Amino acid sequence: MEKKTIGKFISALRKANGMTQKELGEKLFVSDKTVSRWECDECTPELSLIPSIAEIFNITTDELLRGERNNPDRKVADFEETASKQKARSEKQFKLMLHNRKKQFTNLSFISIGLMIVGLIAAMICNLGFSKGLLGFCLAGVFLVAATICQICFTVSVRLLVDEEDTEHAENIKKANTEMVFASVKIFFGILLMFAFCLPIAVLTLEYYNSHYGLVLNSWLLFGMLFLSAAFLVGFCIYRIFILKFLIDRKIIWLNETDIGQVNTKRCLLKRICAVFLMVSAIIMLITYVVTENISESDFVQKQTFDNPNDFITYMQNQYDKWYQEGYGPLNDGTVIVNPDEEPEVDPDFSVPSYPSQSWGKIDGKEYYYCAHLYESVTILRHKYGNWEIIVITKDAYQNGQAMYSALNTGLLALHIINLLTCVLWYFIATKKQKPA
Repeated sequence: MEKKTIGKFISALRKANGMTQKELGEKLFVSDKTVSRWECDECTPELSLIPSIAEIFNITTDELLRGERNNPDRKVADFEETASKQKARSEKQFKLMLHNRKKQFTNLSFISIGLMIVGLIAAMICNLGFSKGLLGFCLAGVFLVAATICQICFTVSVRLLVDEEDTEHAENIKKANTEMVFASVKIFFGILLMFAFCLPIAVLTLEYYNSHYGLVLNSWLLFGMLFLSAAFLVGFCIYRIFILKFLIDRKIIWLNETDIGQVNTKRCLLKRICAVFLMVSAIIMLITYVVTENISESDFVQKQTFDNPNDFITYMQNQYDKWYQEGYGPLNDGTVIVNPDEEPEVDPDFSVPSYPSQSWGKIDGKEYYYCAHLYESVTILRHKYGNWEIIVITKDAYQNGQAMYSALNTGLLALHIINLLTCVLWYFIATKKQKPA
């Protein structure tokens, strides 16, 4: 068996590392002839050079002096086993740290949600309990602002920093940060909707009452849901068009290329829908303005006009006779029609006396009778040259005119609602088609 010597071991190490005798000599500040003498076992390296030689070949001094490695296969196996255990332990610690961060964020988020609920309860107590609508809205606003600030602070403090060099954990950290940001966005939406729901108790209270009154529950629920729906639609459009793009561009959230492509597609679609909605809404508002400026409620009221008193008197008395014959006159209330200057006679079957349902008027020296509550207005004009202009508006005609004018306004409002629902349906159908099967 060939004897293991330092020289032969140095020669083998030098050749394994692709070094020449001259290169090794330069590193040790000796000549190549000295290295050759070591390898030929003519002499051995000085003791002061032993550590340097061991460091160059990445071995121990003991291995160099013995002329062989200490069971290299076993050492490699031990190293690999230790590295594997360390990697598993590191992965477990990372997952535990990530889980604790998510749990911490969830627990802190409940504080923001609690502030929202307390704000709503304060608004309900002040508005419904003490009829202080404006005070209730102010208290709710304070709690909602506090919830917003807290949630921003929680998101920033719990958010993990990403080390781009740590490719093993960077992607998981980005995903965790994205999940926390999206959770915060949902809470911010909740705060916005809560604010919109409480807004009517301030706006309507100041508009129709004053700050010392509240809003009844039914009105609050009705207008609160209207305000809430409007806030959701506006907030959703702003978020999808502007805020989400800002979060992606600033790398606050992490999405893969496919998700980013879908987000951009939906954003472009929503921008087109919003543009169409605003354009149609502007046209409807223009139509509404033109209609309200040129058409009034009186245009829908049917009027009876007369140019002489006799026709007017005949019309009024015929109307009264018709009303009387239909059973709405004195036969129903126990009153006997008499001269208006006298006291009314009362049917003895009635315990409470009723006053005459018949009124009297006088025009051009002629008296006539009529039922006053059948008419909304009676306008009698006599012009300079003796011409008469008499306009009569009955209660029924006035109410019918009101109903028609109200129907017109309702129709214009319905156009806005149809426009809105059409755009919402358009977005829903278009985004549903984009989803993969």
